[in-house]
Amino acid sequence: MIKKSFYTLLFLVFCSNFIFAQYGWTDAVVYLKNQKVLTGLAKIHMMSDGLNLKKEQLKFKADKKAKKSKYQPEEVDSIVFTIAYKERVNDTRIEKTRDETYIPIYLNNRQTKMGFAEILVYGTLKLVGRTVSVQSGGGFMPGTTGAPNMAPIYHPGYMGIHNQVMILKDGETPEIFNQVSLIKSFRKRAMEYFEDCPVLKVKIETKEFKKEDLQDIIRFYNSNCN
Repeated sequence: MIKKSFYTLLFLVFCSNFIFAQYGWTDAVVYLKNQKVLTGLAKIHMMSDGLNLKKEQLKFKADKKAKKSKYQPEEVDSIVFTIAYKERVNDTRIEKTRDETYIPIYLNNRQTKMGFAEILVYGTLKLVGRTVSVQSGGGFMPGTTGAPNMAPIYHPGYMGIHNQVMILKDGETPEIFNQVSLIKSFRKRAMEYFEDCPVLKVKIETKEFKKEDLQDIIRFYNSNCN
C-alpha cells in the first residue's frame, strides 16, 4: 500500500509539473488577427486526445492580478511564450529562457475544429507539436495518441514533451507523424508522404534519414523540394 501510494504521489507531482511548465500562466506576447498585440501572461488548456471535454482556447491577462480574457484559435495569429528553465553547465545549474511560438491549426479533416501547436521547424512545410492528455488506467495523463499505455513520443531536442508531432502545409489539416504507428513503420509513412520529392524519398528509403531525423527531413524538404 505504501509503495502504491508513493507511485500515485509521484504521478501526481509529475502531472502537475508537466501541466504548469507547458500550460500554466507564462510570460507571453499574443498577436491577434485584428493586428492587436497583447503582452502579459497567457496559458493554453491541455486537451484530451479522445474526448472533447472543453473547447481549446487561449487565456490571457496583463499581469497576475489582472482580469483574464479568453480568445479562440480563430482570433489568434500566434503566441510567443518565454519559457524559463535551468541547464546544467559544468556541474552548475544555469537559469536560461527560450521562446516557443504557437500558432492555430485545424484539428480535423473538415477544418471545423481548431487548436494550438508549437512550431518546431519553420518553412513552407512546418513541423508542429501538441501535447494532449490520454486516458490511462481510468485517469488522464500526458501520453501518446493511439492505444492507451503506449508512448510513441517524438523528442525534438529540448522539446521532448509533445506527444502529437505533425507536418503542416499552409491551408491543410496537419498530418500526425509521431515516430511510432500501429499501422505502418515511420519509413513507409515518410516515403509515402514525401512522394513528391524523389531525392528525399531515396534518403529515407536507404535510411540516411531515420525517424529521429524528422526535423532534418522537414528542413531538407524546404531547401530542396519546393
